[in-house]
Amino acid sequence: MILHPLVALSDKVLPLKSYFNMVQQVQRTTHLAWALAQALTKDLPAGTPAEAKAKAERAAALEVELRAKGAVYLAATLAEETKKSTRVTAQATPEQRAAVERDLLQKLDQDAQRRLCTEDVFMVACSFLEVEIAKQGSVYYLKGESPDFKETKKNRNPLNLSDEVVLKTLSSGLARPDEERGAVERGQIDSGFNHLVRLNKLHLTMTEVVRWIKEGDQKNTPRRKIDVRKHFGLSHTDYERIMSMARREGMISFRNRKKDPSNSYVLRAKNHQRVVEYAEKFGHSPQKTLNKILDDFFDLIEKRREKSTVGS
Repeated sequence: MILHPLVALSDKVLPLKSYFNMVQQVQRTTHLAWALAQALTKDLPAGTPAEAKAKAERAAALEVELRAKGAVYLAATLAEETKKSTRVTAQATPEQRAAVERDLLQKLDQDAQRRLCTEDVFMVACSFLEVEIAKQGSVYYLKGESPDFKETKKNRNPLNLSDEVVLKTLSSGLARPDEERGAVERGQIDSGFNHLVRLNKLHLTMTEVVRWIKEGDQKNTPRRKIDVRKHFGLSHTDYERIMSMARREGMISFRNRKKDPSNSYVLRAKNHQRVVEYAEKFGHSPQKTLNKILDDFFDLIEKRREKSTVGS
């Protein structure tokens, strides 16, 4: 359930270990958010069915809100909340207080660790989802499935994930600590992990962006692109990516499209239908999709021309 959305969001070929680390981080964050939500709502009344329902709803809403804070913040905050109910005398020295906090953080980490998937379970999930994994050099990579995918590592031969020996080999490789890997591989894993974190964060932000835009429409104060970027602190690229995500998920539709541009062309019905199909897949407007197709075509023609010139 966690891996599939990550692969669907990913637009690159990233190290398999980056996905494994990301899945475990999401699981860790989910557990800590749940634990902190329970700690923050434990004193709410629950004597009647209505009170119990209100308490559960508050805890659930708080859990969703806390997940966006990240595991480090959640662990520290939860330790602070737990420390309030732990007997620490006022006469305790700073060293004793630090020891209590260290023990609490260690216990929280151990509790979260028991809820993380193992390498074997992760590889079974990869096999079940039929993702594409291939080896290049000494690193195993997993291919993202986003419509915005960009090929970054060519000449890869996908592995057979129905082979038990292959799965066990990959699982054993995942078990190797990142600290024991070479600097280049470790850098790729960290970079891939950070990219997945960024995509996941953008996807979470997308729901807030769509809600804010629709709120403006309801108040008859349309939120323009510049308004959205300023309100959420988004770059042009991040804004475009978020809008593409939202359109693919059917959360928003295209706005302010020009029906009769000055440079309009008439496509054959078959070509028009193919452009529309690709537009729906990429989450772009048909006009933007057609321009992208032409850009790619002209780039290909130019590369062929350069190759033929060098050959002659």
